[in-house]
Amino acid sequence: MSLTEGEDIATLNFTSTNEDGETELMALRGCQRILCLTGTGTRVLDLLAEDAREIVALDLNAAQNHLLELKIAAMRSLDRGACLAFLGMAPCSGRLDTYRRLSLNLTPQARHFFDGQKRAISGGVWHYGLWERLLRWNARFLSCRIGAVSALMRAPSIEDQSRLFDQHFQSSAAWSKLEAIGRDLVWRLAMREPAAAFLPDAREVSARIDADFRKASQSFLFRESDIATLALKGRHSARGPLPVHLREDTYEKVRGRLERIRLVTGGLADLPNLNVGRFDGFSLSDFGSYCDLSVYGDSWKGIVHVALPDARFCERLFLNVMPPQSDRVMIDETLSRELSSRDKSIIYRVRAGVLRAC
Repeated sequence: MSLTEGEDIATLNFTSTNEDGETELMALRGCQRILCLTGTGTRVLDLLAEDAREIVALDLNAAQNHLLELKIAAMRSLDRGACLAFLGMAPCSGRLDTYRRLSLNLTPQARHFFDGQKRAISGGVWHYGLWERLLRWNARFLSCRIGAVSALMRAPSIEDQSRLFDQHFQSSAAWSKLEAIGRDLVWRLAMREPAAAFLPDAREVSARIDADFRKASQSFLFRESDIATLALKGRHSARGPLPVHLREDTYEKVRGRLERIRLVTGGLADLPNLNVGRFDGFSLSDFGSYCDLSVYGDSWKGIVHVALPDARFCERLFLNVMPPQSDRVMIDETLSRELSSRDKSIIYRVRAGVLRAC
């Protein structure tokens, strides 16, 4: 069973961010028509920081497209401070009132969906997804060592941060054992997100994540990363690091380009039948995490069917890594290594390249 076969069609699996928008911008710079898997909507909105003519946001899960529609309505109607407060990154006592005004600009389908999500709206939808709830659980677990987390987030240099990480999160055998047990419980009981079906044993996942965080601690300052902040503290703040489209120097630019987004509900394998035209750029997230080899192959067939010659793609890899199932997919190993080394999403590798003509 895979998501492409119809699971989780009305669930907000993700609502904030877990990918580095700077990577997508670098990989797809200059592309004019981009197909972007919607997810939280963050990559779609981040890509508007560059001058693409149109971005088609595609997701099999209609709820994720409804979420992006709500974020677009919020950005269109609210200044940056009010938007951050409405989404949940600053205090706000009137989110339901704001939603009632914004809902007038939503499609009937999105309005119907969020009319039934009052708890998500009132608490701030940014932190409401299944993934975000997992991260909040993890942050509460880490609060057992609140001093260690605070020290990491205040580290004056990468060298100090790496030393603190090794000291507090790598060197204690008792802590490592407790952490492994805790994460195992999370993956078995809390993490019902679709990709879990294609992951290995929870302890293998935990070991990989530990190694990735250790490497990240040696590469960039966690306090400057929106993704590390969310992972370690469980929340974003208006005064902390944020995704590209919500940054002070980018918000108005993105806000002025929102009409360039087109939302489509469907899967990658459906692309030949969706009447979406052809693209010179593809932002694919880690779609391979959600499917077996057969569905992965069908998805690539859909992608190449709507690809212009020499279209570029950016794909993320977690643990369910499979080779592209098309001889038209040309991986640029040098670019992939460069993007992976610069990327601040911590747990992903990046695979980028071009789709050659038939």
